[in-house]
Amino acid sequence: RASPTNHTGPRARLSVPALCSERLASQLLAAFDWNLELALDAFFTNGGLGDMADGTPPTDTSKIAAIFDRYKDASGEKIDVEGTQRLCEDLSIAPTDVVLLVLAWQMQAKVVLEFTREEFTQGMAALGCDSIDALKTKLPRLRASIDDPEEFRSFYQYAFDYARSSEPGQKSLALDTAVEMWRLLLTGRFALIEQWITFLNEQHKHAIPRDTWALLLEFSTQVRADLSDYDEDGAWPVLLDDFVAWARPKLISRED
Repeated sequence: RASPTNHTGPRARLSVPALCSERLASQLLAAFDWNLELALDAFFTNGGLGDMADGTPPTDTSKIAAIFDRYKDASGEKIDVEGTQRLCEDLSIAPTDVVLLVLAWQMQAKVVLEFTREEFTQGMAALGCDSIDALKTKLPRLRASIDDPEEFRSFYQYAFDYARSSEPGQKSLALDTAVEMWRLLLTGRFALIEQWITFLNEQHKHAIPRDTWALLLEFSTQVRADLSDYDEDGAWPVLLDDFVAWARPKLISRED
């Protein structure tokens, strides 16, 4: 096991023993291989001293490590796609369930359907879970968390980079990937989601840049479903102007 090392980050100016009991400090540091930054992150994401006033961590880091080891790949440093699929089975969810993406967001996972040891350990600690049963009971709360518009906005922006991780080196999101993500995220939230996808597949057929991804969410919340209040002179991307021009006649004929 590695020995304690010095860190120069802003939190490294504090010491774990200065914030909690010496016993808890030893447990936290040992659990994170004496990495002070990770131990401090775990401490603060679990609510600081207020949640640990009794000297007992809210989660057992050795149990979290054992869960990670159950699903890890041969390298031992990440849960890969196969491991994530087994995790989903144990959580009784499908890999395509939006709650898995919410979980990835909470853990700040950087690669689609993968979790590093650090992401998983800190994420589970932040959620207050040290068992699969405990995590399963948190799933309804995770689903509900994106009902808040601001939380959903943050989640939606995260999803762009998360999905793009499957296409290393690309600044934009491949159209088929974007369509898959939009269906997952905006069905039930954007009344014209199917028209939008049809338009893209028929008329656009190109990758989706970040600004278009971001502005579609604004469009879905600010513009009426009949497009009657769409402002062509507004600061919308050309692609949305083209979509409105394509969709309006179809919406009018459907009404007639």
